[in-house]
Amino acid sequence: MGDWEPKSGRTLKRRRSSGGSTKEVAPKPIKAPAFRALVVDNGAYTIKVGFTTEEEPQVVPNCIMKAKSEKKRLFVGKQIEECRDCSGLYFLLPCEKGYITRWEVQKPVWDHVFSRSVCTIDENPVVITQPLFNFKSIQDCMDEVFFEEYEVSSLFRCTPTDLAYLNYAKHNKLTKSDACLVMDSGFSFTHIVPYVRGSKFLRGVRRVNVGGKLLTNHLKDIISYRQYNVMEETYVINQVKEDTGYVCADVKKELAEASKPFGSNSIVKNYVLPDFNVIRRGYIQETKPENPSEVEESYQVLRLNNERFVVPEILFHPSDIGMKSMGIAEAVVKSIMSTPKEHRQSLAKNIIMVGGNCKFPGFKERMYAELRSLLPDAWQLGLFQHADPITYPWKGGSALLRTHDFRNNLVSKQDYEELGSTLIQERFNNFMLDSRQLDQEDETGKHSTEFQYLSKLKSASIFGKQEVSAADSDIQIDSKAVETAALDKEDVGAEEAGQDAEGNKRGKSRNKALEETEVAADVEAESSEEDLTESPSLFPLGCASYL
Repeated sequence: MGDWEPKSGRTLKRRRSSGGSTKEVAPKPIKAPAFRALVVDNGAYTIKVGFTTEEEPQVVPNCIMKAKSEKKRLFVGKQIEECRDCSGLYFLLPCEKGYITRWEVQKPVWDHVFSRSVCTIDENPVVITQPLFNFKSIQDCMDEVFFEEYEVSSLFRCTPTDLAYLNYAKHNKLTKSDACLVMDSGFSFTHIVPYVRGSKFLRGVRRVNVGGKLLTNHLKDIISYRQYNVMEETYVINQVKEDTGYVCADVKKELAEASKPFGSNSIVKNYVLPDFNVIRRGYIQETKPENPSEVEESYQVLRLNNERFVVPEILFHPSDIGMKSMGIAEAVVKSIMSTPKEHRQSLAKNIIMVGGNCKFPGFKERMYAELRSLLPDAWQLGLFQHADPITYPWKGGSALLRTHDFRNNLVSKQDYEELGSTLIQERFNNFMLDSRQLDQEDETGKHSTEFQYLSKLKSASIFGKQEVSAADSDIQIDSKAVETAALDKEDVGAEEAGQDAEGNKRGKSRNKALEETEVAADVEAESSEEDLTESPSLFPLGCASYL
């Protein structure tokens, strides 16, 4: 074998075999150390936390609970498992309508989550989720807590829908040309977010103020009116909703079935309530007694009939309980139709459903039927729902680490101290956001004309009174000054010409002109005191739609 040159600049070793021939053996590549991060999906009801190297996260309740049986102790997060009697629990929730408002509650919960009993931070980067359109003050507090209290090495913030999209795109090998729509139905609200060219399309985002909290409270009202007073049993009734609720395909047919007598009714179920001595969690009684009174006296049974499907029906028709809002299926269609035409069919083909409300039996089938009736027949409709839609966004943390710009978007503590919170928020909020959308909207004026009600309402009242703003007052002062300056100039010219008599006449005319302008201003002010409820600029859809 003659001389040879190494390929691609790498040195190859010669190995001589027993037969005298030589073999070229390439050196083994050196394995890079695994890069991992702590992913915290900070939901309003539960926190999903764990490292990206783990398969499943730990689910911790995001609340502080106080029990009647142990009045001196507060149960934070997973400590509720140590409570002997969970009846009459009093909840302290850190979030209101999905946003953190009570930091005196959120901080102890985070202390519990990042302790040794759950998951420690150490020197790993932290990825934490925040709701869409989060307030600047809340973002400031989050940065301050993590950098100054927990002293994390680096931090990254994104939305749960971003993680769900990245997880779906990784497993289905989507390209930038494939659009995708994420529906996140959680504790406080339901968000529908379309992703076009790998970025959020902000004009297509829709929010429906219906979530698991509303469903649980409505179920408490129904049961308290029909059977027992359970207004203080939020913890137990939430379990009742999870164990017995389902989404029906046809409401009228189910209502007809629910109106049948007890013996021939296939919907009615007896739910055995927990006593926290023998029964830790309630369950559905499988064997239905022929006589309803033949239930053991030691059990406290809750009989559920049409409540099982009427309560989840609020997700699709919030108007059933008097809410002036569209359902989630209609919101998905509105979101799809607000995007460019070339991406609509791709969005309908890739719809991801995440959140706790998706766990209702029959939810996916009902969602498919609703969307199929609202979208064109020629479009292909594809719905994806993971076996555990609650933890699916958290599992997208490993896909986030593989994005090419993740390390560049990470913010270290040194960056936080040097750049300040404002620049950091821009970096986080612009993640997976196409800046060209905002530029185009600013150029066409769509973005500016869409959100101008507040500036008009600041200087106006719907009770007919008009407050003169600073800009309007400046314009009025300038116009009066121009008029008086013009009249004075005329007077000076008359005096220089030596026409005293005409100057006196013009002086009188000047006073008269000033009086006329003041009268005109008064008339203008009186005419401006019109009924602003009929103003199309303030109420484009009519005042009745807002009252």
